[in-house]
Amino acid sequence: MGGYCERDADCHTKYQDIPGAACIDSRCQCIDPGSQICCAASEAAEPDCPPSCRPCKECAQGTAACEPDGGVDAGCKNDAECPGPPSRECGAGRCVEGVCTVEIHPGPIASQRQGDCQRAECTTAGELIMLEEPSDVHDDGEPCTYDSCSEGWPINMPLTEGLICPGAREGMCHKGACVACFDGDVTMNDCPNGLACDDVLCVPAHCVNNAFEPELGETARDCGFPCRPCIAGEACGSSADCESRICDGGRCAPATCEDGAQNGSETGIDCGAAPCPLCPAGQGCRTGVSCESGVCWAGMCREPSCTDGVMNAGEDGVDCGGGCAPCG
Repeated sequence: MGGYCERDADCHTKYQDIPGAACIDSRCQCIDPGSQICCAASEAAEPDCPPSCRPCKECAQGTAACEPDGGVDAGCKNDAECPGPPSRECGAGRCVEGVCTVEIHPGPIASQRQGDCQRAECTTAGELIMLEEPSDVHDDGEPCTYDSCSEGWPINMPLTEGLICPGAREGMCHKGACVACFDGDVTMNDCPNGLACDDVLCVPAHCVNNAFEPELGETARDCGFPCRPCIAGEACGSSADCESRICDGGRCAPATCEDGAQNGSETGIDCGAAPCPLCPAGQGCRTGVSCESGVCWAGMCREPSCTDGVMNAGEDGVDCGGGCAPCG
């Protein structure tokens, strides 16, 4: 017999294609009762010889169903001898009282990629398929985006410009991020307590007068705490004065991958964006491409696991091999 099936078409797929077979009693069997599923005698030496329905005289020597006793005495001895379902995630081959059977677990599998708007599940024929799952949205960790699914893909749509940041007492949404203000829109540039808006920061009024006033804390013209951070090359007194958060020899230093600070396009400290390395678990991220594990959730890289739907941590396949179950 061939593998399990629900309809005739299941006997002619990329997983099992048996010419002359049909789905009979939930198993692929030869339509001609005088034929058996076997390899041709001329192809018996090939490890992956294509099975087909043939008369026993054309089958390779040792074909169990063609033995005088129908192969009763040539049954299996253990599970390893028995083929499993088309997809390894959907079950396993079992040897039961000398007869190979296929154990299938239909429904969602344990290994799921969180936030990809899809659900991996097994059919009753043992094939792994992907279905849309609208509730499996990707949490990007940003309060100013609406996380949803669209046609099976995750979407993080920026909320309306100027909307009060959800869950916060102050701040407003601008391009999907929560900021203090935005000086490019007259409806969003008001700051409390007499402060002025400089880009997306609320700063003292002297920070936007185009003058250098060191007596008020500026380390260069209109920058340095409490004003906006200074760019690389401008004067500084401490790391708080610099956009890169690195003050070296009285000047703000450019961002590097070895400076011990999160700066430039990095999503974590010295990691997450080229040319820096990927981020370990616990560091910031925008998507899984920033993380060593390939898993980013709520703006943070996560530890790898055997059910995260990603090939990581020395696995030989997705969630198998390495420290996980064998890939089989």
